[in-house]
Amino acid sequence: MADLAITGEGLWQQASPLVLPSAAATQSLAALLGQTAACLLTAPGQQFALPQAVGIDSTPGLVILLAGGLGSGKTTFVQGLGQGLEIPEPIDSPSFVLVQEYRTGRIPLFHCDLYRLGPTSGAHASEAEPSALEDLGLEELWGQVGITAIEWPQYLPYLPPTYLWLQLEPHLQAEGSRLLHAKGRGLRTAQLWQQVLSQLPQRGTKG
Repeated sequence: MADLAITGEGLWQQASPLVLPSAAATQSLAALLGQTAACLLTAPGQQFALPQAVGIDSTPGLVILLAGGLGSGKTTFVQGLGQGLEIPEPIDSPSFVLVQEYRTGRIPLFHCDLYRLGPTSGAHASEAEPSALEDLGLEELWGQVGITAIEWPQYLPYLPPTYLWLQLEPHLQAEGSRLLHAKGRGLRTAQLWQQVLSQLPQRGTKG
């Protein structure tokens, strides 16, 4: 696929990052991703037309892992997903729960924020409240036809069978801009991301 380097075991990585010049651009990209995912996930006869790879493409939903430091735009990205899915409620980082569910859009959106399970909460990353993570029922979430967006995925005890991993970081040469690095596992997620890239208004957003 153009722009994507496919490696072994269904792993892939985008050759160069996208440049997102503003929060609005971040939300627009996320909205496009949400719209595209909703179309593919709700069209059983057409979704993810690429051949399956070593049996890992059987998950019916899409898991988006959003990495990056504080203030890097992760929640902004999830808000854009909500726009693309036509969710009417405001989306913020879950404050008192680790997972917030939105079922009023085109497909369900499950927003997980694992920041409180990290080292800043007094737990080491390797022992990030395993019982709390088990109580989240993440496997049940990403086994549904919907989008599960997980902030701070480094605190997961294990990764889902397929995923889209997006890393957001400040662009050091353009104040207010962000760089977005994309990689994933599963040819279906590669196809989804490729479709999103093909719909960008200007390919000049590449880094």
